[in-house]
Amino acid sequence: MWHSPSLSLGLLRMMFGLLWLDMALQKAPWVITDGQRFGWLYGWIWTEIKNPTFEFYKNFLHDVVLPNFNTFGYMTFFTEISFGISLLLGLFTVLGGIGGALFQFNIMLGAYSVPGEWYWIWPLLICPHLVFAHSRAGRSLGIDRLLYDRLAQGEAQPTGIRKLLLWLI
Repeated sequence: MWHSPSLSLGLLRMMFGLLWLDMALQKAPWVITDGQRFGWLYGWIWTEIKNPTFEFYKNFLHDVVLPNFNTFGYMTFFTEISFGISLLLGLFTVLGGIGGALFQFNIMLGAYSVPGEWYWIWPLLICPHLVFAHSRAGRSLGIDRLLYDRLAQGEAQPTGIRKLLLWLI
């Protein structure tokens, strides 16, 4: 059992969950940096605007995100908390993995051209999330295992909400 690849995958998934929780808490609404809520997020968005990879994304950050910064700050905080909980606990890991990969891709769009950012960090952050989703990593050391065992009992071909839940875990 201690040599099982699923054990390693479960532990890696949990570490990524802790990473998300740490990043969310650095951008929590109560963290004030340079007079702005949400920690270093506001300053980072300006850094991305000053070093654009894509003009459309720079315009989105400048014209949509900054004027609605509080809304986007809360969205970022709660999204990252959700990914952290999902991956740490192994709860709806398919959703957490796909969402985490897409969120990292979104961050990459703005940060790719920022001086000092290592461009290989993005595949190294995106790919594990896809592995977590594809391998259903929450079924190892996670709540998804318990949910799957409970939901898989019964009828041979699950339908409706049960089928959706089985896909998400």
